Amino acid sequence: LLIEFQKYDKSIRSAINFRHNPEFSKWLEDHCKKKGYLFSAIDRKKEPSEVIGIDKASMPWKIAEAVRSAGGKVPKMFYESKAPGKEPLTVMVGQHPVELAEEVCELARLWTAETVPVPKIGKIDLSDFEQFISARLGKSDSRVLVPPRTGVDSAVIDIGHEQVMVIAEDPIFQIPGQPPEMFGWYTVHIGASDVAVMGVKPEFMTYSLLMPPETDRAEFKRIVDSIHQAALELEIAIVGGHTGYYPGLASPLIGGVTVFSIADKNEYITPSGARPGDDVLLTKGPAVETAGILANLYEQELLKNHPAELVEKSKAYKTEMSVVRDCEIAMKSGKVTAMHDATEGGVIGGLFEIASASEVGMEIDENKFIYPEEIRIVCELLDIDPLKAIAEGSLLLTADPGSSENVITALTKENIQASVIGKVVEDKSRRILKRSGGLEIPIEMPHQDPFWPAFFRSIIASG
Repeated sequence: LLIEFQKYDKSIRSAINFRHNPEFSKWLEDHCKKKGYLFSAIDRKKEPSEVIGIDKASMPWKIAEAVRSAGGKVPKMFYESKAPGKEPLTVMVGQHPVELAEEVCELARLWTAETVPVPKIGKIDLSDFEQFISARLGKSDSRVLVPPRTGVDSAVIDIGHEQVMVIAEDPIFQIPGQPPEMFGWYTVHIGASDVAVMGVKPEFMTYSLLMPPETDRAEFKRIVDSIHQAALELEIAIVGGHTGYYPGLASPLIGGVTVFSIADKNEYITPSGARPGDDVLLTKGPAVETAGILANLYEQELLKNHPAELVEKSKAYKTEMSVVRDCEIAMKSGKVTAMHDATEGGVIGGLFEIASASEVGMEIDENKFIYPEEIRIVCELLDIDPLKAIAEGSLLLTADPGSSENVITALTKENIQASVIGKVVEDKSRRILKRSGGLEIPIEMPHQDPFWPAFFRSIIASG
């Protein structure tokens, strides 16, 4: 095949053949048009009988036919259909074998991305929760005032004497490229945030630290020290947990951090407290966690098009992945009716969860969002919709309209930006978000948070 192609183009030094079927060949033809490649096809059933009967005559005829079909030039790719004694196949040619192999790998990635369903990564969705989890909650107990529900960050248990326990749990995984100190910080703040959004101060915590057997003592100490320090800063007492070395782990993992508080019955709020007429507020902007993590993983790509100072600001969002202070300030400064940490599914997912838990509608305007440039550049680089991407650190809250300005002023004094982004409405069938370009879309939970594919692409690329 190469010898015959070199009669038309001496630079052709490599070729590779791979599968053929009508669906793939049509996709491949469209791909070649987008890339500006020549593409041709050969019908092997039209091969002349005198060619079929002569040894070594088929290849010259086949290549001549591929060139003729491509307008007299060597095609980048061609396919030949099935015929008696001939298997269908696709051929791609080029100058260098490594470049050709890389192109085939890229074809495989693109084809897979368009045709193979992507497994869901992250939290289960509402239907799975209702089907598998909500019907399997063990013994029914009247003391459980707020049971597990999607969109509700913590449970609330009546412990008597007009007091309740507010309790939440989260797993925490280590983010590649970040030091053990950040792992410890995330452990405390992410766990504490789930209690803080219930309107009470986080007080106690337990955690399970699971480590690969090869973890050295210095790393172990740095993780535990950082958890201790973060707990001190938030005035949280560590009261138990589990720590050990286990095979099968790629890196240290918090199997679960449980944070809880004791509060008066009338102190706590839930994400189901939003009322028609309330303002909807957002702190910091969308995609806080997405920017904080991915800016560190894609630093070199960002630096190609943006100044180092701006990229550093993007990376610094890794320390904004907490809403503990946001919640404390908001509760002290206004009539807050509901709060929710916009985690997986992003701001639009968080809005959906508040609206569903409260059985209300919402009218939201993206043009009213705070949207820092350091978050924008990360989302644009990776083609991520910032409203749908994980946003730990972005606090959504609803408040009486008369106190919204007080809440924003108090947050601003503590260097936490916030804005009113919409209204709660009574009609629960009206959950609308107006995009910045004017298009109105329904407020619903994204099927897949776009953060995870970008995150795992980086992990795979780094080996």
